[in-house]
Amino acid sequence: MIRADINERFPISVALVDEAADAVASNKTVYYDVRDMNGDALAPPISGTLSESLVEPGIYTKDLSIPTAGEYVIYTTSSGFLPGTEEVRINDENIYHLVKQNRHYNISVEDVPRMNTIPTVSQTVRKVPMNKTDYIITRIKSDTMLDWTTSTVSGTTYAWYNSLDDTVLYKMGGPN
Repeated sequence: MIRADINERFPISVALVDEAADAVASNKTVYYDVRDMNGDALAPPISGTLSESLVEPGIYTKDLSIPTAGEYVIYTTSSGFLPGTEEVRINDENIYHLVKQNRHYNISVEDVPRMNTIPTVSQTVRKVPMNKTDYIITRIKSDTMLDWTTSTVSGTTYAWYNSLDDTVLYKMGGPN
């Protein structure tokens, strides 16, 4: 599924392979047609021809944009080949701006690695390797607070490893 915002340009691409010849199908005409989820045509229609890539023969592409929020299906067809489809979701507005505008708090996430040469009892039980994540501190503060000295909420999540040689933890959480 492709996700984009209203009027945001996004690429669609189709690879045509001639299975009988076991090769890419070059110099073909590939059509596209954007429809709603019920298969009904849009008004005005969004359709046309895909252009063959100058870099890779048999790959057909086009940059599209859709001016109305909703869910759509892009149908692609070429004579002698099976049709293809791709679903597209067009957001009303940029989801990142929406979240940013509506959030009234700030988040701080701090990765604390094990730096001590002699491990604590907790680090031994959790098999925390040197210079790897020991625990993560998450703090949340209100926008009205001037600094991070007093957070609204905070928490600690501990890292667990299978062995002292591991570079990636297998679990986050649990008691220290």
